[in-house]
Amino acid sequence: MHDRPALRPGFWDAGAGRRAFQLHNFGRIDRIRAVNQTEIPRRPVGKMLQPLQHAPRLVWTWCAALLLVGGLCQGSIGVARAADGDSPADDNAKTTDQLIKELIEKLGSDSYATRIRARNQLKMYGLEAFDALREAQNHDDSEILSAARYLISSLQVSWSKDSDPKEVQEILSEYGAQSETDRLGRIELLGRLRDQMGVEALARLARFDPSVPLSRRAAMLVLKQPLGREKVSRRRLAERIEAVIGDNPRDSSQWLLAYAKDLQAGSYSPERWEELVRQQRRQVDAGVSPDVTSASVMQMIRVLATRALAEDARQAALSLVMEHIDLIAPATRDLSEHAGWSIRQGLFPIVVALYERHQHAFGENAELLYSAAQAYDEIGQSELAEELAADALQINPLPEVVASDAAKPGEAEKPKADENAITDHQLQEIAYAHYQAALLLRSRGRFEWAERENREIIKHCDIESIVGVSARQELARMFSEQLRHEDAATVLFPIADRAKKDRLYQSRMSRWQISLSRIRSLYEYESGLALLEKSGDDRATLNEVKSKLQLAYRFDNDNIDILIRMYRLDDPGDPDWKPSVIKQIVQNRDALQQRISRIESRKKIIKPDDYKAELGEAYNQYAWLVANTEGDYERALKCSLDSLEFLDSDDLIYRAARLDTCARCYFALGRIEEAVITQEQAIKLDPFSPPMLRQLEQFKAAL
Repeated sequence: MHDRPALRPGFWDAGAGRRAFQLHNFGRIDRIRAVNQTEIPRRPVGKMLQPLQHAPRLVWTWCAALLLVGGLCQGSIGVARAADGDSPADDNAKTTDQLIKELIEKLGSDSYATRIRARNQLKMYGLEAFDALREAQNHDDSEILSAARYLISSLQVSWSKDSDPKEVQEILSEYGAQSETDRLGRIELLGRLRDQMGVEALARLARFDPSVPLSRRAAMLVLKQPLGREKVSRRRLAERIEAVIGDNPRDSSQWLLAYAKDLQAGSYSPERWEELVRQQRRQVDAGVSPDVTSASVMQMIRVLATRALAEDARQAALSLVMEHIDLIAPATRDLSEHAGWSIRQGLFPIVVALYERHQHAFGENAELLYSAAQAYDEIGQSELAEELAADALQINPLPEVVASDAAKPGEAEKPKADENAITDHQLQEIAYAHYQAALLLRSRGRFEWAERENREIIKHCDIESIVGVSARQELARMFSEQLRHEDAATVLFPIADRAKKDRLYQSRMSRWQISLSRIRSLYEYESGLALLEKSGDDRATLNEVKSKLQLAYRFDNDNIDILIRMYRLDDPGDPDWKPSVIKQIVQNRDALQQRISRIESRKKIIKPDDYKAELGEAYNQYAWLVANTEGDYERALKCSLDSLEFLDSDDLIYRAARLDTCARCYFALGRIEEAVITQEQAIKLDPFSPPMLRQLEQFKAAL
């Protein structure tokens, strides 16, 4: 084979042209540029025109030829358009949907020019062509099918609009270029935006995202949004959703249209949603779609039931779940998830029904058995509840532990030697499972059962083990919230006493990131309050209590609750007590203000999530200290409200705590009704917190 001869300047290479033509036919624009740039030599424009300057007749000849060719080409295009049935008059008379459908049919035309023209025009339609192209992916014509798939993947779509809020535009920037995992993350961010800011964008994604799971997730996040109280704003939002969805037949689009109708009506419509759920259920039973599963339908049911409960339609919520309870898989994880959700929503008959359907699975898992026990207790069957709770305690029991004669000081106690002896590591794992059960029970307000679990751990694990120390801390905190100060001090005494005497013990605990200083602080605080409660406020007792509180604050000066308790302790016989406490409050308050300023100054150099977390916590600390003592109450309220803005909607526990702070700020300002309303919102998120419940009683008493 001979090398290709060099091209003479000014001549077109027919071979390169043919290759560019073939690449264009396959949509490889990038390769066309490469062919043109490497195989067609470039010459400066001036040099290219030099030969023409010496041949004016040749110039006119070429111009005439070009005009003739242009006219012929224009005529041929007109003939082609006429052959395709196109005309300007026809285009004006047709709707956009009709034009798109016709263009899709032309993707299978025998004419290459027609196919390319149809492809380019469909690209220009962008999102408007999405639905029709998605349907065309199942077309009988393989040419149209492959072209539709290519267009779906290559459309350059602007997922945000100029009318979208700035936050939405930032989240949707380059959305189409992301992987499914990254797109899901952005969908979640839209769902967390406040004041329904991301609803319209979510509706857009629910209709147009090519991934069915992402489309359904976007719709679910819209359904989780509250309807709102203002009729005008509800109607406007409904109109925007309907404008985005149109008559799109997608399941997720139909859910959003039903949600828009709820917005218009201002209430949840059980009948409409029950029918939509049944449609999904029929797809599951028929097995027609891999994207519609039992789990996805149950997720939808839970979202709808939560909405119904928010509007006091408890029976509708209960009926919806019970009708499809057989969709819940008998796996421990699924049963735990649904039982926990049902308990949080107060739908205890659902847990009872699950227990009766899957008794074997419940009997092997402590969390599930405790859930069943709580459900039976709530419906009035307390004896059965106690039996189930006792059985739950015995699941994966801890072995007896006895002190070893050979053990040296500071060594852990060993399990009793027998044929079933276990290793220390196995002991810790079993104890940790009981510890997790205790945490769960406390969060559900089952304090007696939680205490029993923690005492079981304390009985079998000494203070040399991580879980043994953690169980004592957890039990002491629970006692403290219940104002059982003497019990709290008793539980903590072995750790505090050991930490006071053994420096090596402090070193071992610090390696496990256990702060003995905080444990000693809590012990001194609780023992001081226990002494005050037991012995009264005589001179000797008050002096000892003040000494213990000062020591507690010295061990943990970040715990402003100690400072607040010191502020509230009156000692008429000691005129220096209150001024000294106020001085400490001012120092702590100034330190918090400096911390806030430092965080605010670092806004541009730290991650946004870290910035929100740090600043929100500092705001909350400042507001809680001031509202419970002295200072600028208005600024405290502003800081508290700002701290709430930094939280996501699903940060329920943090939101409850910050609403509790906000309520205290309102109370300090004398805005009692707002304090009561805000405190009730906090308790709705954390209904079993003894301190929050006591604070609500205090506010109501002041009305």
